[in-house]
Amino acid sequence: MASFSILGPLDVTVAGRPVTPRSSKQRAVLAVLLVNANRVTPLDRLLGALWRDDAPDTAVGQVQTLIWRLRGVLGDAIGTRPGGYQLTVAPGELDAEVFASTAAEAAELARAGRLADAAARYGDALARWRGPVLADVRLPGDPHATGFHAAVAELTEQRLAVERDRVDVEFALGRHAELIPALHRTVEDEPLREELRERLMLALHRSGRRAEALEVYRQGRQVMVAELGLEPGPALQHLHARILAGDPLLDGVDPAPAAGPAPVPAAQLPMAAADFVGRHDLAAALARHLTAASGPDDGTPTGAPRPAAPRIVAVSGAAGSGKTTLAVQVGHLARAHFPDGQLFVDLHGGAEPLDPVTVLGRFLHALGEEPRAVPAELDERAALFRARTAGRRLLVVLDNAADGTRLPPLLPADPGCAVLVTARRRLTTLPGAYHVDLGVFTAEAAVDLLRHAIGAQRVEAEHADCLRVAERCGHLPLAIRIAGARLAARPHWPVGRLADQLADERARLDVLRTGDLAVRSSLATSYQELDPVERRLLRLLGVVDLPRVPGWAGAALLDLPLAEAEELMERLVEARLVDADRGAYRLHDLVRAYAGELRADDRPADEGTAALGRLLGGWLTLADEAYRRTNGGFRRGAGGAAARWSRWTAADLDALLADAVGWFEASRGMLTGAVRRAVAAGLHEPAWNLANTLSRFFELREHLDDWGATARAALDACGAAGDDLGRAWLLRSLGELHLNVDRLDDALACFDPALALFERLGERQGQALVLRAAGTAHRLRHADAEAMAALSRAKAITVELRDRPGQAQVLFGLGAAHRVAGRPGPAEAAFRQALAIFRELDDRFGVAYTSTSLALVLGGRGADADAARLLRGALDLCRELGYRRGAAICRGHLGDLHLRAGEHERAVAELTEAVTGSREVGDGIGELIALRRLGAALLALGRLPAARSALRSCLALCRRYGEDAERDRALRLLGEARARALTAAADPAALPPAALPPVGVPPEVASPQAGPRGV
Repeated sequence: MASFSILGPLDVTVAGRPVTPRSSKQRAVLAVLLVNANRVTPLDRLLGALWRDDAPDTAVGQVQTLIWRLRGVLGDAIGTRPGGYQLTVAPGELDAEVFASTAAEAAELARAGRLADAAARYGDALARWRGPVLADVRLPGDPHATGFHAAVAELTEQRLAVERDRVDVEFALGRHAELIPALHRTVEDEPLREELRERLMLALHRSGRRAEALEVYRQGRQVMVAELGLEPGPALQHLHARILAGDPLLDGVDPAPAAGPAPVPAAQLPMAAADFVGRHDLAAALARHLTAASGPDDGTPTGAPRPAAPRIVAVSGAAGSGKTTLAVQVGHLARAHFPDGQLFVDLHGGAEPLDPVTVLGRFLHALGEEPRAVPAELDERAALFRARTAGRRLLVVLDNAADGTRLPPLLPADPGCAVLVTARRRLTTLPGAYHVDLGVFTAEAAVDLLRHAIGAQRVEAEHADCLRVAERCGHLPLAIRIAGARLAARPHWPVGRLADQLADERARLDVLRTGDLAVRSSLATSYQELDPVERRLLRLLGVVDLPRVPGWAGAALLDLPLAEAEELMERLVEARLVDADRGAYRLHDLVRAYAGELRADDRPADEGTAALGRLLGGWLTLADEAYRRTNGGFRRGAGGAAARWSRWTAADLDALLADAVGWFEASRGMLTGAVRRAVAAGLHEPAWNLANTLSRFFELREHLDDWGATARAALDACGAAGDDLGRAWLLRSLGELHLNVDRLDDALACFDPALALFERLGERQGQALVLRAAGTAHRLRHADAEAMAALSRAKAITVELRDRPGQAQVLFGLGAAHRVAGRPGPAEAAFRQALAIFRELDDRFGVAYTSTSLALVLGGRGADADAARLLRGALDLCRELGYRRGAAICRGHLGDLHLRAGEHERAVAELTEAVTGSREVGDGIGELIALRRLGAALLALGRLPAARSALRSCLALCRRYGEDAERDRALRLLGEARARALTAAADPAALPPAALPPVGVPPEVASPQAGPRGV
């Protein structure tokens, strides 16, 4: 076990053997590490301790060598940490820590009335002192810059505080004469400390040495006038007058040396909010955390080591999130555990935060320190504050801190104290703090706060409108409180009137103000704390006007490198103006409204338009690359000529788009928002470029509503701008969407004008894509001649363009048309040609749906084993691609194979999944076919009620989609089910389920369901 002594000359022992370094530099480094024991000592401090500002080029290497040599003696006690080193000492190893803990025990004994025991423990604590702190250590560099002198001053103040407290306890025991020699020595060492001179005078007076007491006063006055130009303080003058007057009350054993009442514990907490809502559990949890080590009855097991530092809770959150209200509530819940007082200060963490010197002056005054005894320098005030809080149980609430850099001087050191800090930024520099990030209210809590403001009856009568008010306030507590105050001041207003006013985002911040409360001014305080570049970024986010933006948005808006811009975005997160959200950033509605106001202040409009263009260009770059990495499915044809933006390297793109479809899913909301924002800004070309490219992903993941919304919005923008090329591509995209959901007439109504536009513009690839899709629509309408004509024209164009993907898709369409028309030979040939090309292109999507269709043809001629193999492979690909519609189709056809093979239970399992999958993706025709097959399988098993239910659902869908052939099949099965039910009712034993003849369906060569509608 090691032992470190710093309360006097430096002394170190390990296992009882003295190992104190002799080298002056080793002693300096060890001394700095010891005064920062159990904390990281930055390398810069060690450099300053050794060389001030004139470190040689080899300085870092020399420090490393010194640390290495110290480790040779102390072992792993010195650890390397990011940015520096840490000397870890166990409880009982450092004399300063033993002194502090022993003094704290003595203070607890004194509070409990055990004065003799307290005096003994105070004596034990003071016995640890062997002289001035680190008396034989000299730092070659700058001891002030390293915090060395401040640490020494703090320990010295703690010793003086303990000596003062010991004297008071001894006075209470009547031991005046015994104290005089020690008090003489202390006063000689600290001639300007009036409280010590008072105690010496009182001890002399009570020992019958009145003349000496008056001489001590005279000498003290002479020193103070000579060195400070000041007369003694009122307390010392008052005691002098009482001794001169022979006041008999001075002969008692009152522990307080000065006249007047005992100091009252500081009680500075503001009043708790009467309408505190929504966070009772959190407040109770934070109070428990603060009080877990606040005193002798905190539950710490006997003999267990007590915490070495105060508990610190740091609450951070956006402007108006209710941090102060929560902190005050927590303070009141915990105050009984801190009988020596509660200190509170608003640090004004905006543009003009309070100086720590000022705060410490207020705290010391509240703790009873005479104003003239408070030193002027920050380090000295901080040391005195720590000394005055030593051995006491105090709660310190530091509200509205700007950041963590100004807080260390305001923190007590005694583990019986606790600190609660609030700030807008997360205070990550606070050592050992328990961090809480405060968000906004839930809808329920927001309405509850309104209930306190306007009454339960009014809330219950207009509950829906109260929810609207809460939502339009973004559930921000400050905004809710202001809304409640406005409604309370206008009892004649319907709540809906305020909700309607808040619907206008441009006027929302004007509405949210009452008296001295305003959301705008609260946000303005946060804005003023930003540097100019951060302010510009926030203004440009107002230009974008989107609730959620990608992680790289700052780089595009400012046209900066990614890492540099990301750091700026993170600073906005730290300022609680932006929230980090799963690789993206989110702006609260009210922050977005405020940023929108800023953008209009005095900035040229073209700056915002250019920034928005770069953001859209970034989305286009990523969408282009994701499209390129995702083979198969919807073909966009043209990417468009809108400007792209990129600061990504190839490696960046590989990391970002390793899973292109997963990237799309994660970004889908932002991508659709980008299209809408481009349309709103009149940027039609980026809008249609992006909407057209996204159609591939919308189809693959069946996000059909997003597909329609983005394509229609961009189509309208192109129409307004007279952009026929954009109109053509978007009409074709919408036609493909209609095709996917079996709205065949709507699909053709889009394809016809798209084809006309492509022909007028001479856009051959667009013509081929539209003709192929139109052929599919005609095939699904059972119009064989029209389908073959359109597909033949498409085939000729793809051959002309040497468009291999296009050729494969057209061959698939021709195969499907042949299959539906009952021409299995040509169908199989076309499918096999298409499948070969898709495999050549590594188009897994094309392989999946072509394999499915080829399986139908093979099953039709009895090659069930080959059909099943193809279907299982296709099902695996669909699962891999996340293509749920294709997976449902494969399951339906596998179920049909089981049904035909008499494997009815397996058929029911597959077909049930097919029905569910088709229903989830809105594939009505796929669902009705799967229902008809499921009805047949259930009928074969004798489950007549379930079979009838499936078949009736099938008929309802047949009527909706006009599927006459499927309707006839379902009707035949339903009739058979009714006949069997009648037979079973007449003679239940006549047809046991096992005796039922197998019910199958002839190979469905005419089934329309074979693959994606649009391909």
